[in-house]
Amino acid sequence: MKKYLMLLFAVLSFSLTGCEETDVEAGGTAVEKMAGTWYVTWEQKNAQGEWEDVLGGTVELNTYNTTANVPTEMWLKEGYLLNTALKVTTNYAGRTFEMAETSIAVNEANWGAPKITLSITDGKVLEGEATTPSGMPADSIVFFVNVQGDDTYKIAGFRRTGFAEDE
Repeated sequence: MKKYLMLLFAVLSFSLTGCEETDVEAGGTAVEKMAGTWYVTWEQKNAQGEWEDVLGGTVELNTYNTTANVPTEMWLKEGYLLNTALKVTTNYAGRTFEMAETSIAVNEANWGAPKITLSITDGKVLEGEATTPSGMPADSIVFFVNVQGDDTYKIAGFRRTGFAEDE
């Protein structure tokens, strides 16, 4: 009998302890439709004035919210050539972004100099405007990077889908 009373007491103690119910909805960030992982190409105009891939393939680029989590800024990080995160100014409603000319430290192994001056212009995230290698629609990103006031690169690509065919 004592065993049954202990079991009843244990069941009642768990059933009488309440859990606080909250109506917290998991939400996104202030720049969630502009944030993500992207596969992009770096292109530069050749002697004929046509855009030409300078890396021979895609590299990964990440865009994400700042700690302030406001719709007027986000981080842009490309880990191959720039190898640094850049804070860009955003217009979330228009899905555009830019960065005024600034002097930053970049990947010294690729650029050969500890600091360069660069700017980002005409940045856009276009919903559903890209076609992935598997033929599926995805969001598109495009922007221009001007380095040292001389060289301009066009960076363009699509949002990562997670499908092996698109990797």
